Amino acid sequence: MTFFVGIDPGQTGAVAVLTAAGVLEAVVDMPGYGPEPMAMDLKALLDAVAPRDQLFVALEEPFAVQRASSQSQMTQGIGYGILLGVVGSMGLRHERIRPSDWKRELHLPMGKQLSHAQKKTNSRVKASQLWPEMAHLWEKTSQDGRAEAALIGECLRRRSVGTP
Repeated sequence: MTFFVGIDPGQTGAVAVLTAAGVLEAVVDMPGYGPEPMAMDLKALLDAVAPRDQLFVALEEPFAVQRASSQSQMTQGIGYGILLGVVGSMGLRHERIRPSDWKRELHLPMGKQLSHAQKKTNSRVKASQLWPEMAHLWEKTSQDGRAEAALIGECLRRRSVGTP
């Protein structure tokens, strides 16, 4: 059995675990203290999900945003590097996915006319459509990372086993 793990990096990011059938098994806030994820906590979390040969991880790649400071972009890159290092050192199958790719594949509205907040709301709405029983996990605007982690995992799942 394969479990698909979606990771939305960042301070408000999360880790989501899906079965091959598309059942959302768990969503956990990104383990960490401050701006950086805790490598050992993420490793322990992934080890607890399933044997390593049953995990397939999707990590959202960071991207530069004009409105963000160079310091925040550097912090984002460091956090992403830590996550990629954990996944790689564990020998897990993984795929890096750009935000624009998973959003397009899941038919989320995109475009410059949408604000950052609208895009995050769209992710929460899409996740609620796919997993209505889990919608309470991302009902607050500050919980969009949980919805996005689940959607990143769903994108990987669909790429691997096809759409539901």
